[in-house]
Amino acid sequence: MRMQKADTNTVPRLFYTVSRVAAFAVLAVCPGCAHYHPEPLSPAAVQQQLLRFSQADFAAAYCRAGHTDPAPTLADGLGADEVGLAALILNPALKTKRLERGIAAGQLVTAGLYPNPSFDTRTLPFSQKPIHRKSVEASMSFEILRWQERVAEKQAKTANVQAVQYDILSDEWKTVSETRAAYWNAVAAREKLRLNSEEMTLSERLRDSVKARIKHGAGTAFDSNLAEMQHLKLQMERQKVESDVDTADRTLKSAIGLPYDVEIKLRIAANPLAHRPLVVKLPELVASLSDSAMMKASQWRYEVSEGDLRAAIARQYPSIKLGPGSTFDFDGKAWSSLYGLVGTIDVPLIGRNQGEIQEKTAARDLARADYTAKLQAAQSAVAAAVAQVESAERRLQFQEKELLPKAQESMKLTEKAYAAGDIAGSELLTARSLFVDAEKSHLDLLIDYRTALESLEAALGRRLEDALNDGEKR
Repeated sequence: MRMQKADTNTVPRLFYTVSRVAAFAVLAVCPGCAHYHPEPLSPAAVQQQLLRFSQADFAAAYCRAGHTDPAPTLADGLGADEVGLAALILNPALKTKRLERGIAAGQLVTAGLYPNPSFDTRTLPFSQKPIHRKSVEASMSFEILRWQERVAEKQAKTANVQAVQYDILSDEWKTVSETRAAYWNAVAAREKLRLNSEEMTLSERLRDSVKARIKHGAGTAFDSNLAEMQHLKLQMERQKVESDVDTADRTLKSAIGLPYDVEIKLRIAANPLAHRPLVVKLPELVASLSDSAMMKASQWRYEVSEGDLRAAIARQYPSIKLGPGSTFDFDGKAWSSLYGLVGTIDVPLIGRNQGEIQEKTAARDLARADYTAKLQAAQSAVAAAVAQVESAERRLQFQEKELLPKAQESMKLTEKAYAAGDIAGSELLTARSLFVDAEKSHLDLLIDYRTALESLEAALGRRLEDALNDGEKR
């Protein structure tokens, strides 16, 4: 009777021991666990942050980006390179894009982890016939990974890390290109404003000259009216150009990531749109496209699809779980125990992962086709941009060698004839209008040339000088 009582109390003691072991295991794992810290989003705070900006904010962001040299001063003005640097540091879209690195890194960590073991137990402490019968079963199973499955998943996630990095570089260059283009648009608007100011000054002098000649009986009311009309036309053009300057400045601030109401000063060199002849070899530029960040990202996306397909093929084989197991039985008088191995295996009678394999195969074909399409589009964009650069350069050379010298000479001869009284004021005003049109046409061509250069760099995914230097090294 005493023996039976002792045997009966063995199961509760066993449960107590197992519970303590399980509790200890849980407590041992908890110190390495992450903790949740809520960070609520405050739209009002974000709004205030966007509206508040100073040189100190720019300097702080400049230091956080890892730069050791002093930050450029906004009050001193920003050039074409400085606006690109400022966009890299301040543009909110780029900050958002860079956060994808953390997601890709977490996915890589997950791919490298082994599955946790599972602990299974079954307890039957009550019985009717015979009474006092009890049974306890426990097993610990470990998943045996399929051949090459973990390696394939790590391959896919490692390639994804590289693809995300090149995606970020591609977006960074795209932002820099757009910001530099916005800078040159702002410079072009200011150059148009400068030319308009010069023309208005000359128009006022010409209008006063016509009025003086009328007083001396050498001019006509028609000359005076024509001079007034040309001056009013320039005033109307000035209003539009001033509006274009404001629009260009707002676009530039948006591209950089600055608040819309912040004051920005540009550093503009003398004769900023002057061009220098470039020797552009289209085959070399096209050959360099495979090294651009955009194409590298697409290439790594293909490697991601390769790893995914490899993992899907590995998952067509059965999964196996093995581990130690034990059974404790009490027949009412004594305990008996059994020890051994417990295993489970999936029997692939119906499905062998055919759907996922077909999906990943199609995804790989899609990644290959996407790379081909992007490369073809990039080649076409580079060819079109080179054609624009060469066309603008040919027209500029013709204007600067032929048209502008003729227009300047014609203007000098007309002014000389007008001063000698050989021609009427209307003829001088007509000649002046033609000369102004030639100057505007030249400025528009300079702007087109600069725009074509920026489009070429955007299509190349890098600075044109770097691409040309690499082409020479090849």
